[in-house]
Formats: sequence, structure tokens, C-alpha cells
Amino acid sequence: MSAIEIVGLISPYRGSEASPEAPVYDASFVPEIARAYEAAGFDRVLVGQNARSADSLVNASFVAAATTRLKLMVAHRPGFIAPTMAARALATLDQLSHGRAGVHIITAFSDIETRCDGDYLTKDQRYHRSREYVGLLRQMWGAAQPFDHAGEYYRCDAAFTEVHPVNGSIPVFWAGTSELGLRYGAELADVYALGPGSVAQVGELVARVKAEAARHGRAPRFSMSMRLVVADSDEAAWDRATGLLRAVEEKQARLGLLGRDLGAAAADTAQKAAQAEADGADPHLWAGLTKATQGRLQVTCLVGSPDTLVEALMAYWRVGIDNFLITGFDWIADTARIGAEIAPTLRRRTTLEKRGA
Repeated sequence: MSAIEIVGLISPYRGSEASPEAPVYDASFVPEIARAYEAAGFDRVLVGQNARSADSLVNASFVAAATTRLKLMVAHRPGFIAPTMAARALATLDQLSHGRAGVHIITAFSDIETRCDGDYLTKDQRYHRSREYVGLLRQMWGAAQPFDHAGEYYRCDAAFTEVHPVNGSIPVFWAGTSELGLRYGAELADVYALGPGSVAQVGELVARVKAEAARHGRAPRFSMSMRLVVADSDEAAWDRATGLLRAVEEKQARLGLLGRDLGAAAADTAQKAAQAEADGADPHLWAGLTKATQGRLQVTCLVGSPDTLVEALMAYWRVGIDNFLITGFDWIADTARIGAEIAPTLRRRTTLEKRGA
């Protein structure tokens, strides 16, 4: 196994899902939280994107400018920017950040959300398009001369870029657990990104992707996102979780969100989270916030003291996760605590166990 990566999430909001106020974009917080992650020793940050959020590429440029070492994982949805233009934009970001760019291909699990931006393709069609898109990104980054392309979704003549990635290409992260998502991710991903789940659920997905990737002669790394509810003791952490749940429920009720139909994708998220928690094999896994929001928020958590959380994360490492996207709820304080009390121990434990010590 390769050395692990600790990954954060760039939030453009000072508050979390449990904060009473509605989220308001705060431009000053983007570089502030980026510098906090770098100071805490994180390796990389995800710069997210959805149908209502600020632009991920623009935010990523501010993160790159505010830091010197922190690598990027820029969420990007195929279908809205031509792949030739996206390739140039990402290569430019990579050059400006001295080789720190990475792109996270988001095909979007929700038809409801993609239609907000005028995309009416089905989920399967979006995956077919994403596969072609990634191929064109890589062809652009590696092309020594202009090329033509005629595919199912894209056609271009004499496509070329004058700016290339520092190291010849840019790491491609890929997400998706549908049949096509798994098949194409195994074929294309440098890092396969999984959402939260039980150790058994995550291990099963890792094994499936590894087997499929082997058919293509590939061996991707694996990422998993998980929120951490951390406190000095396990008891204090569960008390904090109870407070977070109460705050989220009150906020959802106040905004009139409870009971609103969110579509099949959100319902599936809530069901999988409930299954993971009900399994009982991971006593510190908590899906309370995901269930309380009917899958609107994918915030399955691990709850406990720093030592407890390290033990819980080690179980995921043992089933193949080497890229941990772990964040808390108090952005600055939890980032510092993860960096000081969890990440160093997790790095040390995985290194020792890998060596058989």
C-alpha cells in the first residue's frame, strides 16, 4: 500500500450543517480554511461543486494562491464546459500551483440536481459522457500536436493546448457506485472516491473495483469521505453528536425541508446509511444526520475520542482505503484537532502495520 493521504474539504461557509443560519458564501473564508488545512498538515483538499454552489475552479485558484504545499481535488461536472476548454483550465491551474492540481469527476447522482443546470441526460448517459470526457482531458494533456475527435458526445477538429500539466497529466478522481460508475471508474480513475459506509460496505466496493480495474491492467488508489465527531472522550463525543442532531433537525424544520421529496438518489443514500449503522459491526459509525435529513445531507460520521477515531479509520485502511477525506463540524477547530491528534497517529500506525512492525 502507498502512503496515506489526509484530505480536507474547502467550505466557503463559516458555519456547518448544524449552524442555525442559512449558508452564505464568504470569500474571505476560502483562503482562511485553506491555510488552516495546510497548517494542520493535510495533504490535499476537495474543492466541491453542486448545482447551486460557487464555481469550483475559481475557488481552487484562490486555494492555490493562499497555500504553498496543499494539493487540490477540484470537483468538476462534465457536460457544461467543453472538455478541451476544461483541459486547458485545469492545466493552467496545475501550472500556477506548481503541479498541485487534481480533478474529481462528478457525474451527479441526482437527476433533480442536474436539471437545475439544464442537463436532462439520464444517469447512464451521463456516465457514458463522463468516460468520453476523461479520455479527451487526458488526450489534450498529452498531445504533442493538434488532433481530431468524433465521439458519441463530443466532436472537435485540431484540438490542442499550449499549456500542459507540470507532470504530464493530472490525477483523476472518480466517484460513483452504480454499475456503470464502477465499470468506468475502474477503467479510468487514478483514485476511486467512495462515500461513507460501514467497513464491510466500503471493503466490498473496493474489492469490486480492484477486480474490474485488474482487467484493464490498472491499480487505482481508494478514497473515502467521513465526517468526524471528535471530543476528549467517547462519551463527550456522543453528547456532541446528540447536540448536532438536535440542531440539524431544528434547522430542517425551520426551513420547511422535512418531508420534501428529494428523489430516488437521496432516498437511496438514506437507506444505505441506515443499513451501515444497523450492521452493528462498527459501534462508532453514526448515520443520524443522514437519516434525519432523508439523505439530503450525506454526513455519515465516526464518533469518538481521537484514539477511538484512529482505530476506526485503521479498519478502513485495512480494506484498502489510503486516501482519507475526513472533516469535522467546527471547521477551524476540528481541522486543527484532526491535524494534531488523529492524522499523525493514523500515518504512524499505517506505516508500522504496512512494514509488519
